[in-house]
Amino acid sequence: MYFPSKKGVGMTICCFATAIVFIIMPLFFPDQLAFILPPFLNHQIVKALITLPIAFFVLWIWGRTGYTLSGSRLKIVYGPIRKTIDIHDIRTIRSKIDPFIDPALSMDKIEINYGQFETISISPKRKDEFISKLLEKNPNIKMLH
Repeated sequence: MYFPSKKGVGMTICCFATAIVFIIMPLFFPDQLAFILPPFLNHQIVKALITLPIAFFVLWIWGRTGYTLSGSRLKIVYGPIRKTIDIHDIRTIRSKIDPFIDPALSMDKIEINYGQFETISISPKRKDEFISKLLEKNPNIKMLH
């Protein structure tokens, strides 16, 4: 079952502002990037080739972040980054509000502790349904408050 990431206003603004800056700057303000490039690379096309992939990477993360519960696995997709966690390795779950960057696009997150000392925070859109599906697959998960 697929759960898209909840997209908070702050992260949405941050992602789109970053993408817009990295798309517009080399095209309409090419001299603004002159200080970071050596003279032989100081051409508008080179600047665009450097900044446009960054913009598309940020938009890829914003558009393709989600979580899939499949069998006994939790699959996390964060743009091009993928991670798989065995649901039976999950020890605790707790809700938290956290501005730090994780494979989550909202500050309203679930912190998952799994394995020996590993932690990841995610932000599924339907958080309660996501937690109940995890608990169905592994009733040994402890909910912390």
